[in-house]
Amino acid sequence: MAKASASYTIMDYTDGITLLGSIEANLPRTSLYDTATQTLNPSWASTALTLTPKLIKAGSSTDLISSVTSASWKRRISGGTWADISSTNGESMSSTTKILTVNKNALAGEVWQIEYKFTCVYHDPILNVDLTHEDVITFSRVANGTSFVVARAYASNGNQFKNGEPSSLTLTAELIRGTTEDTTSLSYQWAKSTNGTDWSNLSGKTASTLSVTPSMVDSFAMFRCTITDTDASSDTYNESFTTEGVTILDVSDPYQIVIESSAGQFFKNQTGNTTLTARVYQNGEEVDTAGTGFTYTWTMNDKDGAAVTTAGSTTFPATGKTLAVTHDMISVKGAFFVEIE
Repeated sequence: MAKASASYTIMDYTDGITLLGSIEANLPRTSLYDTATQTLNPSWASTALTLTPKLIKAGSSTDLISSVTSASWKRRISGGTWADISSTNGESMSSTTKILTVNKNALAGEVWQIEYKFTCVYHDPILNVDLTHEDVITFSRVANGTSFVVARAYASNGNQFKNGEPSSLTLTAELIRGTTEDTTSLSYQWAKSTNGTDWSNLSGKTASTLSVTPSMVDSFAMFRCTITDTDASSDTYNESFTTEGVTILDVSDPYQIVIESSAGQFFKNQTGNTTLTARVYQNGEEVDTAGTGFTYTWTMNDKDGAAVTTAGSTTFPATGKTLAVTHDMISVKGAFFVEIE
């Protein structure tokens, strides 16, 4: 799939505002409740849950959370109605960072699922309009006995990349018995999916944690881990347990291509030549100046808009960051296009 394309004869840049947001959690989204000991893992009362909202404008790397004109959190229990957060429930929002902190076990009693919704309003100074944005995150509780075994995975330091930052994100896989993590004689195998259905094992990724780099994620990817119990004394010896998939996003700014000509747009009296160079930009900065980071594919249309397979000594499609164009390739008009992959 092409990441971007351009034409030398026509360039169209449309201004628009797109807000991209997410909620990052410091704890797994699935809590385990041991009916025998009546304990939760993780316990939000022991380690407070923190929900960090993120908001950026497509085309910029600036975090907009501190600039929103209003922000609020709401909670909804097991599909009920939305209600304001409350200190009675151990919930509080920072007035500066808008981070929600929950220091009380909300997934208790009859509450098996809870959702938190973050709503904010950003005033765009260019368009002079207020833009409302919402994100929702869901937490669930699984009740089990001490012999119940479940595998889970979560992102411990965020779940999205932007323009190659951060350099990596860490995913953690755990095997839980009752509400206690089992770390004895286990093997791990991480897998990746780009559609949530088809999974491929990642070669050499056999530790309890997985370091995900930007090169591993093209817009969207999911990762999960299969944990196998290799403890011969265990009652689940040689059994395997697979975690839920963890979604990682790459919200990098889209690539834009500008084609430059070394000798302008016009030949005269069937003489002349020029070199077309594809320059790739992201977030206002030129990238891949050496022409080795992408595959550049050139095509050509004639004066009637028909695709050209051969012009002069050049066969299309042609590849390379630059394309040499000679006068014998042009009959009245020629349009050149380039795509990068």
